Amino acid sequence: MAHLESMRYRKQPGGNAGHDEATVISGMSSVAAGTPTTLDSDDAYGADGAAGLNSDLGYSYEKKDLDFSTSSTLAPFAAGDRQHQRFCISRNQWITLGFIVLAAAYVRLWRLSNPAQVVFDEVHFGKFAGKYLNGTYFFDVHPPLAKMMFAAAGRLAGYDGVFDFKSIGLDYIAANVPYIGMRLMPALLGLSMVPITYVTLAALGHAADACALGALLVCFENALLTQSRLILLDASLIFFTGLTVMFWALFFTESHRPFGNRWWGYLMLTGVNLGNALSCKWVGLFLIATVGVWTVKDLWEKLGDLSISPGQYVRHFVARAVALIVVPVVVYLFWFQVHFSVLHKSGDGNAFMSPEFQNTLDGVNLGHTPRDVYFGSRVRIRHDATNAGYLHSHLSNYETGSKQQQVTLYGFRDDNNYWVLTRTEADEEAHQNSTNPHELQQIKDGDTVRLLHWRTHRRLHSHNERPPVTTNDYQNEVSGYGWEGFNGDSNDHWRVQILEGDSSIPDSKKKLMAIHSKFRLIHVNQRCALFSNRKKLPKWGHEQVEVSCMKSAKFPKTLWRVESNINENIPAKAPLAEYRRP
Repeated sequence: MAHLESMRYRKQPGGNAGHDEATVISGMSSVAAGTPTTLDSDDAYGADGAAGLNSDLGYSYEKKDLDFSTSSTLAPFAAGDRQHQRFCISRNQWITLGFIVLAAAYVRLWRLSNPAQVVFDEVHFGKFAGKYLNGTYFFDVHPPLAKMMFAAAGRLAGYDGVFDFKSIGLDYIAANVPYIGMRLMPALLGLSMVPITYVTLAALGHAADACALGALLVCFENALLTQSRLILLDASLIFFTGLTVMFWALFFTESHRPFGNRWWGYLMLTGVNLGNALSCKWVGLFLIATVGVWTVKDLWEKLGDLSISPGQYVRHFVARAVALIVVPVVVYLFWFQVHFSVLHKSGDGNAFMSPEFQNTLDGVNLGHTPRDVYFGSRVRIRHDATNAGYLHSHLSNYETGSKQQQVTLYGFRDDNNYWVLTRTEADEEAHQNSTNPHELQQIKDGDTVRLLHWRTHRRLHSHNERPPVTTNDYQNEVSGYGWEGFNGDSNDHWRVQILEGDSSIPDSKKKLMAIHSKFRLIHVNQRCALFSNRKKLPKWGHEQVEVSCMKSAKFPKTLWRVESNINENIPAKAPLAEYRRP
């Protein structure tokens, strides 16, 4: 109910012609209308106020309260009442939108089959759809939802996952790939953006002409049109972004009915689609930032609204925290749960994951290995931080630096990953002269060892030469040096430093144990740590990952684990170690 206090002036005999009566608004009080507007007679007509008006114009006045709750002539002052009407789109607007949607359908669906070859990033996302259908594990930088949507579209269209989208230009028709059905999904999502844009603009309060213009711009925008006709992630991202903004705008149309069914529905749908957008591509974080800033502004304004009690404000805060933080996180994690459930077979993405995770995949059996690592054991050593693979060497030399044999990280298991842990020359001589030279001696924290490459008989070696890719002066080249029968030199000496162990096996921090002990290899002469950070060597290095020796290196990228331990002298009943399943 809107009330105005007014002074109505009536013309007195002898007054000026043309002035029958006037109303001066002196006050307004309405919660819905917002800030009161005051036009006092003193302010409007000078210091003499109403008296001056009466004497000059011949008006007398009376004070009167006006009720505009049912007045049509004074509707501009009843904006608060109009705000309480339900948001709706007229029949004529729906007809207009229908024609625009038909135009959008024509430009998006016409000749969707052209070109009939693999285009641009279809080479990636079509292949990923096939892996979902086959259940083969892969690794990709983008979250899974949009790729799973393509897999679902491919399954409905009859795609069996065999075509591998190996390279741009491959012919779909010759391979009998139902690519039109897979392209239809982003085309329909792009088409949906036209009505989403119209409804969003209408919910924000724009005129029908502005809504139609916005929908037409989206209909014919060339970039949106192009990306919605191919097997790309962008159509899904933009679709869920549009849905988020639309439901957010609709949520504000219900702001005068807080905690009603529609209010909750629009708020929760905003959160669900926030999670969906983030589950398509990480750039959905910008959408979360946008809605987050908008939410902070809204809550700040409510904090200063005296008509909202502290209890109501807490309800507003909690509702937004649940819908716009908890719900998106749950949705994001849900789609990843589906992703990992579907991809249950071993695939080319294994090497990017931890051994514990790999052990959960069908077709992977890392098995168990003798736990205690002794001098003379043949071991396979995995880099712990990057999961990029195993310490590796082969019969190829560096083309820079010392030009000695390459030492790399290699992501697959083969015999070139095996190294034999031996004593230094002096320690070996002392052991041979001991009373029991054949006794097994377990390697302990602080022991100095040499690593002999099992296949090429080169020793793990470092010296004051720069690595081939990382040429910093605080990093040294790591190479394979020596030959069969050569005793080596002091640049082959590495000190074992055990930093982490299994809490269930306390000795794993004191004695080197397969799987359980995480250790560093410190070069005795150069005082640097064996290091890797996923930087790849050039083609002459088979594009394997560079290994270097870094001074003052951070711990995570200098940690290693023994994954396989072979020693013929280990008793048959010796304790075993294996990766735990997460």
